[in-house]
Amino acid sequence: MSVVSSKPGDVSPLSVDVLIIGAGPTGLTAADSLVASGESVAIVERTARVGGLARSASVAGNDIDLGGHRLLSATPNQRRAWLDFARRLGSIPMSDIARRSGILRDGYVVAYPFDTRQFREAVPWPVRARGAASLAAWKLRAPTGREDHNLDEWVKNRYGPFLAETFMAPHARKVFGVDPRDIPAGWAAQRILSPRLGSVLATAIPKPGRTAGPADVVDRFFYPQGGVGVLWSGLAELLGDQVNWLFDSRVSSITRTADDRFSATVSGPGGDVAVSCNRIISTGRPEDLAASLGLDELGVAIAQKSRRRDLVVGVVHVRDCPASWHGYQWLYTHDTGVRAHRFNNYGEWQSLHCPFGVIGLEYTVPTGEMFDVAVTALKDMSILLPGGAVDFLGSEVATDAYANFDASADELDLLDAALRGFGDGIVSTGRQGAGIYINLDQAMRLGVRVATMPVQDSGVVGRDEYPPYQEKVG
Repeated sequence: MSVVSSKPGDVSPLSVDVLIIGAGPTGLTAADSLVASGESVAIVERTARVGGLARSASVAGNDIDLGGHRLLSATPNQRRAWLDFARRLGSIPMSDIARRSGILRDGYVVAYPFDTRQFREAVPWPVRARGAASLAAWKLRAPTGREDHNLDEWVKNRYGPFLAETFMAPHARKVFGVDPRDIPAGWAAQRILSPRLGSVLATAIPKPGRTAGPADVVDRFFYPQGGVGVLWSGLAELLGDQVNWLFDSRVSSITRTADDRFSATVSGPGGDVAVSCNRIISTGRPEDLAASLGLDELGVAIAQKSRRRDLVVGVVHVRDCPASWHGYQWLYTHDTGVRAHRFNNYGEWQSLHCPFGVIGLEYTVPTGEMFDVAVTALKDMSILLPGGAVDFLGSEVATDAYANFDASADELDLLDAALRGFGDGIVSTGRQGAGIYINLDQAMRLGVRVATMPVQDSGVVGRDEYPPYQEKVG
């Protein structure tokens, strides 16, 4: 790799066609497309490694994937794209994995998305009966139906208040730090199964006399050997010296020059680098781009509305895992007193170098907030698995993993207008590329899209790039 550096106190010049901010999946894919078309590129990355929020990590010798990114493979186009990409990077082995996730509550596992058969087999009858009665009463009080204004109403209208509060609302509060009534109904429609009324009511029927097993397979996904981070490190190695890399750096200011080019001051550990370029593609935080343009008030407003939160992963080893945890890659944790919103069951990812029993408890906190991860993780495990032997192995942090982009829509409109007014050739993806909740194939398509836009285009792009949470076959 061609890593750009300068001596402290010096300002080193660098001239390229395009400056890309952010070395996550979107930024790397944009660079790949630009290099292929013969353009010179520099990438500014605020950390020391590529992958952004979709990077992998190693804790106590165990490979982990922050956030549990899977490569969606529901459609032939998705499968073909991932396999072609893996071959291009040196034939990275890819596993085809049956996806299962669940909710761990009071010692039993409920499949998620909702599976009527598994729910009846796994959940105690009093809970099922109360859930069915709650939904029936909810429907009877509004026989003509209710509107879905927000997440809270969407879930209650389909599952009833009791099941909504028991299994679903806690997740929204823990992850986003907001009331479910403040999250758009469209978010739920993309992510939560909408069951038939009769299927929910039928769960109150006494269960058959058999032990609950894993739910039916919802879908399948590809996953690379060693974690999803090998894709981004592999792409960075493929780009190599064709890209000028500026790690541990940030863009502190952007101005227009007399020859109608951009001049970006990039601050890094070795000093400042003055980058001259024709175009700028920012896949990083939009508030940082606003600040670099001198729009400090707008940057502050975007940050306040976005309410960014960090993802902290506390990794533990459970010496004797319950059999009911087998088969699930994710288990959401809603028991009273448990701070984690879910854990990744790394041993069930098949392609990670983790034995069964190594799990990653996920916590979200306001950006920059600190807490004792070891103490919190062990306390949570004492509730989830009373009397269980658990060892704390370490932790990792993904900064700014979550944000409420719907809440900052008006501010992003202002940024869009400001970029267009600043001149041709400066674009922002409006969000952080792949993020934690964004499909990686869509993030890569966005990278190609911004790379191939006409050079005169400016503004915020990509906010319409992620309408479906997951593509379906057909």
